[in-house]
Amino acid sequence: MAVFELARFKVAPDNVEAMLEGRDAMVAAMRLRFPQLVTAKLARLDDSTWIDVWQWEDLASAKEAAASAPTIPEASKMFSLIEQVESMEHAEIIHEG
Repeated sequence: MAVFELARFKVAPDNVEAMLEGRDAMVAAMRLRFPQLVTAKLARLDDSTWIDVWQWEDLASAKEAAASAPTIPEASKMFSLIEQVESMEHAEIIHEG
C-alpha cells in the first residue's frame, strides 16, 4: 500500500537558498538508490518552516530510505541545513481521486 512520508522542519532563512539549490540532487540520489520513490514535493509555510511530502510505493521502502538517507551524501548535505525537525511521520494512502 502506498504511503506519504510527511516531514515538517525549520531551515534558517540564510540557508534556504542552499537547501533549494541542493534539493534536485538529493531527490535524484534518493530516487536512484530507492526507485520506489513516486514523488517528492516541498512546500513553504513561512520564512523558516517547510513541509516535505514524499510518496512511496510502500511503507517498508519509505522506512528503509529514511534509515539510509544519512549515508547518502546529497541527503546528508541537505540535513545539515535543517535547524529543527518538528515532525516526521508516515501515512497510508487510503484514497486518491
